[in-house]
Amino acid sequence: MSEPDYPVGSVATTFRIIEAVNDLGEAGITDLSEQTGISNSSVHKHLDTLQSLGYVRKDGTSYSLSMRFLGIGNQVRSQRELVQAAKPAVDSLSSTAGAVTNLMVVEHGYGVYAYRATSGTTNMNSYLPVVGDRVHLHATAGGKAILSQMDWNEITAIIDANGLPKMTDKTIDSRDVLRRELRSIQDRGLAFERGEHLPSVQCVAAPITTADGPVGSVSVSGSIDQMSGKKLEEDLAGLVVSTTNEIELELFRD
Repeated sequence: MSEPDYPVGSVATTFRIIEAVNDLGEAGITDLSEQTGISNSSVHKHLDTLQSLGYVRKDGTSYSLSMRFLGIGNQVRSQRELVQAAKPAVDSLSSTAGAVTNLMVVEHGYGVYAYRATSGTTNMNSYLPVVGDRVHLHATAGGKAILSQMDWNEITAIIDANGLPKMTDKTIDSRDVLRRELRSIQDRGLAFERGEHLPSVQCVAAPITTADGPVGSVSVSGSIDQMSGKKLEEDLAGLVVSTTNEIELELFRD
């Protein structure tokens, strides 16, 4: 049987070696070469790279997978658990609010839309990023809600890596201004977005937190005409907080 034609063959080779190490538990280069059919020299180069990246441990002439894979696996599992725990509450919030509701998680210092529920009367989907898209945390209500629960050193590391790009003329692009904004969000437990990511969109969001810190946020989005004043700052804000509380209780129950 011929090998599949992978777009990036070296990546496929790396994962064949990773899977072989996992199957054998601990193995030397020759054993892995025989297991995979990859030459000794190629196995050695891939293992050296994986060791440099912290994904493989070397003990004498034997290699094994590092605990870094456990960290990645736990993150994926916790995010899947979060989505499953949050879906009923997010769906209910969308129905009650008559608006788009989003569940956001963090990956690599960006906010990622993990789930979305839409009301049958809304037309906001054409404006918003699709599920799976990533956005800058500082420019969205959901992202700011998550940042508000982080240590400033963590936030600084995210800014150093991803910057504070200005998405609209209302986007916060100053560290000092962002820090003051996050303190205010932390005090009230709510984040607002008023044309900071998309000029015509306003949002309210609240963080989802566990004993390990923030794991995501829930937001309600709508046009400026749909969401302003008391509706945004009191009615929808209260619904969002109730929803995140419900999700947190479900997570603790699990």
